[in-house]
Formats: sequence, structure tokens, C-alpha cells
Amino acid sequence: MRILLHPGFHKTGTSSLQRGAVARMDQLEPQLRLLLTADILDATQAARTFSARQQASSLGEFAECFTAAIRPLDTSDTRPVLISAEDLSGILPGRRGVAGYDAAGPLMNVACAVLRSHFGERADITVWFTTRTARDWQQSVYWQNLRALRLTEEFETYRVKLQHAARLPEIVNAVTHRLGHRAKVLSTPIEASGSDPLGPLGVALDLLKVSREGLDPLPAHNVQPEGAAEELLALNRSDLDDDALIEAKRRLIRRMRKAD
Repeated sequence: MRILLHPGFHKTGTSSLQRGAVARMDQLEPQLRLLLTADILDATQAARTFSARQQASSLGEFAECFTAAIRPLDTSDTRPVLISAEDLSGILPGRRGVAGYDAAGPLMNVACAVLRSHFGERADITVWFTTRTARDWQQSVYWQNLRALRLTEEFETYRVKLQHAARLPEIVNAVTHRLGHRAKVLSTPIEASGSDPLGPLGVALDLLKVSREGLDPLPAHNVQPEGAAEELLALNRSDLDDDALIEAKRRLIRRMRKAD
């Protein structure tokens, strides 16, 4: 039994992988079982809570929720399992006072213990992270937080707050050390998967030894429109009230998507 647990990181091609897998599920389902955020929503919410609070009770809640999400999986079904949800590593840095992915190690330790308990000692469990170069990752997180928060700092100022979080390879190493022999830990830079017609999804399928025959290439997804960050920053710095700001951002994003 091969299990690939993909807990992000955020802004490293996770949305493209997940949407691509869903769009091709009719072709993939005979040889793959897929669990995404919507399938493990309580567990991802618990992971976010733990990353913000760092309390043992929150980690226990995550264990319970992840166990409940995994329990329906038939252990006699030999199809490999792909679990992909970036919030399994915690909340997106920059929100709720979270400075980085320090929660990833404890969360993956619990997740692997749950998987091992359910599927047995012979299960082949791999924790696989997608990563990104520090500055590109910081730029993408800045864009995301401009959309979601009333962030008013310039990128060069804000990115200093993301320096700890942007050390993604260090987090991968910490998770590797934490898990020891309990699971393999791998990572793939998003830049390395860019030449693959299926992007990160192609890497995931290869790791699971799932055939990609007949699968159409993935289109680019979630690309930041030119000039969008500057316009969002101007809106955030305006005197609009919160409700008006939310609506103005929605109109801006819709306009840019139509133009794209």
C-alpha cells in the first residue's frame, strides 16, 4: 500500500495539483484514491488551530479529526492514496500571528501515526512537500495576504516578516528528523516540476507509480496578474470601510481575471 501525504507548502503549486487531479478523476479513479481539503476539512481546520495556538489539546483534536477522515478508507483496497491539503502544515504564515511552519513537524508526526495505525506497518508512507525559492514564495504569500487582509506594507518591508517561514528546506529537514524511520520525507521545488506537462501532479503520480497515460497537460493556475499587488495595496491603504474594501477587492479580482 503506497500512501503519499502532500501537506503543502502553501503557494507551491498545491492548487494546480489538486484541481488537476479532480478534473482528471474519471481517468485516475481506477488506479488512485484521492483525499483533498474538502474531504478532510475538520482535520485541516484543527491543523490551522494548532499552528496558531501550539497547544497539546489542539494537536489532540487534529489527531481525532484526521483519524475520522482516514477511517472510511478500505484497507483491503490496493489502490494507492494521495492526500493533498496545504493546511495540514498549518495556517498560511502572516496570519493569526503565525511566523512560520514550526507546526509541520508535530502535525506530520501525528498524521503518519494515524496512517500507520490504520493501514498497518507494511504501508509505504511518504510525506512529500512542494517548495519554492524564498523570494518567489514570499512574493506569492504577500499577494495572497494582500487579498485576504488589510495589509498596508510594501513587499520589501513585509517580506522581512516572512524570512523564517521562507526557509522551506529547513522545515523539510526538521520534519525528516522528527519522523525518523516512520515515513520517508521528500520534497520537490516547484521550479523543477515546471517542465512537466502535469506540473506537481505529474511528480505525485510518478511517486505513487500511477500511470499518467492519456492525461491532458495542466493549464497554468493562480498566476498573479500584472500590477495586481499595487492595486490591492492602494485599496488596503484607502479610507474604505471593511465591507466596502472587501467588495472593491472582489471587483478588482474579477476584472483582472476577465482581462486574463
